Amino acid sequence: MLRKLLRSAFLLTAIVMFVQALPAQVRRVQPSCPMNLIIALDFSGSERAYLGEIQTVLHALTGTFELSETNLKIGIITFNRGAEVVLPLTGETGKLEAALEELAIPRTVYATDIHAAIDLANREFQRHSLSSIPKYFVLVSDGDPHAHSRGYGFQADLINMDRIKAGSIDDEIDPVHVFTLYTGRLSPFQNRFSEDVRRASIRHMQKMASDKESFFFYEQYPLLVEFFERITNCL
Repeated sequence: MLRKLLRSAFLLTAIVMFVQALPAQVRRVQPSCPMNLIIALDFSGSERAYLGEIQTVLHALTGTFELSETNLKIGIITFNRGAEVVLPLTGETGKLEAALEELAIPRTVYATDIHAAIDLANREFQRHSLSSIPKYFVLVSDGDPHAHSRGYGFQADLINMDRIKAGSIDDEIDPVHVFTLYTGRLSPFQNRFSEDVRRASIRHMQKMASDKESFFFYEQYPLLVEFFERITNCL
């Protein structure tokens, strides 16, 4: 008899906990302020060890909000050798979830064409985002250690980043606020050359951000999510 009561109590507790957990799984923030966001993900060979971190950041940013054609559109770009739009700016949560399910782990490609991702994002904003709606670009990467190790090849990143951040009044192109989130190695190398390259890559990510407060290390990504939660609420 006691065993049956304990079993019933356990089942009841499990059901209650399951039901309580359901709302947390499907609850999304309903934005009341318009915003368009494009996330660019580094799928180069140097980031293969950090794909888990990239995936965590991506799901934290996209799983927080309910998309809307009027209040929130999200797009996703991946890059290594060249860049690809895997999700055009959309206000449909279903399309976002489908794109995330189909997002495949890339084969090893040792190229980090950040400049191509920036240029593609700029064109995507111009095609699918209305003028005057705040625009944000989040770059998730370890910088460009390949370019820094050979001493050239990263300058185009800075040129394209300056262009997307400035916009153009004459061409009626809105400026875009840029966040960068570093997902590379944090611990120092013993080898001096490798350590110089790692530090240069971090500085590169810092320089591409719109300001000092717009650069984040991986473990700080909740602060970035919190920022977007705050600005999408007009109340």
